[in-house]
Amino acid sequence: MNLTSSADLVKFNDAGQILAMSTHREKNGLKLLHVPTATVFSNWPTSKTPLKYVWSMDFSPGSKYFCAGNDQGKCLLYQLKHFWDD
Repeated sequence: MNLTSSADLVKFNDAGQILAMSTHREKNGLKLLHVPTATVFSNWPTSKTPLKYVWSMDFSPGSKYFCAGNDQGKCLLYQLKHFWDD
């Protein structure tokens, strides 16, 4: 699914490789873009990801985690395994 309304929030990770975009107007309206290839990640979020309406989002330093706050007052934390050196 693509975003079909304007983005309310945009946030780059600290390396500038990933751009997160979300809209308040669509339920589960969040997409991640891999900037160097201009490719939207199609495998996340899925239809089962409980994002609801995203009102805030950010990457952790080093981009190991991504969090999204929603309209229900929940902060959802996701691990970005690509940025782990282990």
